[in-house]
Amino acid sequence: MNYECFLYDVKENVLVITMNRPEVRNAWNRKMHEEYLQILRRANQDDAIRAVILTGAPPAFSSGTDLNSFSEGATSFESSLNQGGAGQQITLMHEFKKPIIAAINGAAVGMGITITLMCDIRIASESAKMCFRFTHLGVVPEFASPYMLPKIVGLGRAMELCLTARTFDAQEALNMGLVTQVLPGDQLMPTALELAQNLASKKEHAIRMTREMLYRHLDTDFYTAVRHDAVDFMEAVKKTFGGK
Repeated sequence: MNYECFLYDVKENVLVITMNRPEVRNAWNRKMHEEYLQILRRANQDDAIRAVILTGAPPAFSSGTDLNSFSEGATSFESSLNQGGAGQQITLMHEFKKPIIAAINGAAVGMGITITLMCDIRIASESAKMCFRFTHLGVVPEFASPYMLPKIVGLGRAMELCLTARTFDAQEALNMGLVTQVLPGDQLMPTALELAQNLASKKEHAIRMTREMLYRHLDTDFYTAVRHDAVDFMEAVKKTFGGK
């Protein structure tokens, strides 16, 4: 299946999803939302795919929402997001069966940075610039970022980034824990592929269950979490070693 706005490339057990609208720095329009949802569903149902990498066609990762999309009519655009776009994408990324790595290869602005918060691991090139620019435009953060960003970098840092809408670089993103590695541009994708293949080599159920546990515990009290962990641990042992 060919896509208008994405490249879909499977390398062994790893799917590389490349946002492919370089002429507008991979800005998201209605078609892109629709295709991304199709891609997520397709990848989630493909047992041969064990890990996913999300990146952008140079020169940017993504410049966010294509403001020209709003010229289609606010009602039409909002309807497309609710019925076939952002809401379903957030849910599907949250409940995804495979780990998703964001390889941030350039500017990541607006939705271009908020979508990475729904990925499980984020790495960036040295040249990457990031910005939660919403207040600058007179709007508010989206794509579950008001929930996820404070969990990742802390409330104080999230408040400062979102209220000021300032631009920051990859090294600062690393310092605050938003990304876990910063790499020269030519090493970004090889590192992302190596990391994805490492995840793909492990027991599928162990990766999937660990991912589910970590997200579930974002809003679970300590003692409930401990009880759930014990049940999950025994289930994983049975899957790996057999037995009743």
